[in-house]
Amino acid sequence: MHGYGGGAALLTTAAAGASIWNNYGALLRWTEPALPITEKKQLAPRTLTYKQVGDRTLQLDLYYPPGEGPFPVAIYAHGGAFVRGEREDMFCFSPIVDRLLELGVAVCSIDYRLFEEGSYFPDNLEDVRDALCFLNKEAEDLRILRGRMMVWGDSAGAALMLTTALAPSAFVGERDERHMPLISGVIALYPPTNFLLFTFIQTWIAHIKFYKGGREEWRKLMTHVSPVTHLSSDAPPIMLLHGKKDPIVPFSQALHFVEKGADVGADVRLFSFPNGTHSLASFAQTENPLKIERLLERIERFTCQVLLLPPRQLPDEKHDTISHIS
Repeated sequence: MHGYGGGAALLTTAAAGASIWNNYGALLRWTEPALPITEKKQLAPRTLTYKQVGDRTLQLDLYYPPGEGPFPVAIYAHGGAFVRGEREDMFCFSPIVDRLLELGVAVCSIDYRLFEEGSYFPDNLEDVRDALCFLNKEAEDLRILRGRMMVWGDSAGAALMLTTALAPSAFVGERDERHMPLISGVIALYPPTNFLLFTFIQTWIAHIKFYKGGREEWRKLMTHVSPVTHLSSDAPPIMLLHGKKDPIVPFSQALHFVEKGADVGADVRLFSFPNGTHSLASFAQTENPLKIERLLERIERFTCQVLLLPPRQLPDEKHDTISHIS
């Protein structure tokens, strides 16, 4: 048995693990508030299976803008602490989805295996990569453009998208490496970026429920799957959105990532929100529609740049590595 010194030590460790797991449960109970901005649109997706793992069917939903295409595409991975979540969670961010479709960008939301299903790292990363490979391989049939693919996500999903984009050859699943697309850019909403510095993951005994290996092996795995590990000057442009009052993924995770990005010469742009917590709704401050629009304009500018779209007429904005939206 890894690192234990007898029955008493085992009981002590198990009790500590249970305590930490109860705290981790606060993260699992988090529900992303939806943004009640516009009337709910009925969007009919094209749903496809990209992978079968045992009796688990992994699917993706594609939503198209008007026209015949082919279209640039933005691929979303949901949050949920790596434990829960579903493709439909993308519509907690319906203003972003609507804006992307208005720009002529197809939007995709993907499944990946969850801890609660008996899976663990790096299964989820392999799934994300396999989904991207599937989209790239089937691009003609799906009416999407190779070479103009952006990924985005929130919280855990944002971390998975970051790691996959930064280490495209590291977590190979079922699909051939040659099918992995070139990622044009990443939009990451409040992701954990260094798992060993992340409160809800940093203690190994909190993950005994999911991970059966030893402490040192686990620490090596956490380092390997953390986005910050793979930052380099070859990284695609990255837009981070993070609230300074986030009670779940501390703002320090974003600062740590930006500092590493500066060290290696990566294009990392942090947009911080002084009163923001762990939700887009807190960033947008929905009682003020002007602030919502300003946030969407930032996202639109980034999207147009990385997906090579003609920019629409928007107010001038000074570009900084770190910007604050109050």
